[in-house]
Amino acid sequence: MTVSNYLINLIRSTVRNEMPMEKPDDISWQDLFELAKYHQVGELAFFSVEKLQNKPEGEDKQQWMREHERCEVIDILQREEAEMIVEAASKKEIGILPLKGYIIKQIYPKTTYREMGDLDFLIEPGKVDEMDSIMKEMQYAADDVGLEESHDVYKKDPYLVVENHRRLLPPSEENHWYTDDIWERLESESTNPYHKHMTWTDFYLYHLLHFEKHYSMGGCGIRSIVDHYYIMKELKDKIDWDFVKEILPKMNYVEFEKMITDLTLALFEDGEMTEELEKALKFMIKSGSYGTFEEYQRFEFENYKKEMGIKTKKGYFFRRMFMERERMEFIYPSLKKHGWLLPFLWIHRLFKAVFTKRGKVKNEMKGIKKL
Repeated sequence: MTVSNYLINLIRSTVRNEMPMEKPDDISWQDLFELAKYHQVGELAFFSVEKLQNKPEGEDKQQWMREHERCEVIDILQREEAEMIVEAASKKEIGILPLKGYIIKQIYPKTTYREMGDLDFLIEPGKVDEMDSIMKEMQYAADDVGLEESHDVYKKDPYLVVENHRRLLPPSEENHWYTDDIWERLESESTNPYHKHMTWTDFYLYHLLHFEKHYSMGGCGIRSIVDHYYIMKELKDKIDWDFVKEILPKMNYVEFEKMITDLTLALFEDGEMTEELEKALKFMIKSGSYGTFEEYQRFEFENYKKEMGIKTKKGYFFRRMFMERERMEFIYPSLKKHGWLLPFLWIHRLFKAVFTKRGKVKNEMKGIKKL
């Protein structure tokens, strides 16, 4: 059994509230801990580790406990800070929509199960400058403000990172047409007209858009599959599936939704794990969780060294720009039938990165220098 397979077994045991299997002798606690942290699923694994008869001992135990305590503190800080940001915006009569992880947390059995790298909000059109003033009044330092096409980034040490979005998807994204008028479809909280919510149908579709965006950039992992599991489990009766079925072909997401749903069922229910799903899972295991980019680079660089003999930073950078066809096929399924498209899709991926994820490209360049 591989480290990743055992980690998934621990997560499955947590989400299904089952007893986990004991750790195989050939898997080290250190490797398991690093992979769980790399995918931001340490808490999900921790609650199963605590049920084992043969628990980690000594420094291994302390490492798991320190990370567990850190995650609990961050969870409390992030949730409290989110409430204060919404309150501050509302006092200034600025519409604000909490996004992504903060909302997904609420549908997990425990909010600590769902780790977040940052807090995301959509800000009412025309109110971004006012929101910038609020963030600075709340002692946030501007990190990337005015540099990203769709959002501004603020930080407050030691743990808080906030992204205030001007739009859900930049105009360069092919499905931006669906989210461009999202503000007109938002609902208001009954006691606060400035605190906005998506319908659960829009929430699901945006989850798919966000999932695929990071998947296509090689930056999502196990945590995204667990998100999909809980959305399917907790929101299945709240989503307009007829509308979803109608809109997915227009987004060109039918195949993607089927793949991640089948993979989710194979991992956490009793679905069949096919060869294609195994390949997709391997791709996601290598990609890592969005938000742990330094770990991702170190992990990926080591894999390239072992599997491809790439030993230099230049070689790693070149491979990141021009990924092997097997990985590109998961991003662009049309490659499976039309291999001649590979060079053109390399160029498409590079332009997509430059125009939609400039901040991530910049961070990757900084990270490569540190390898």
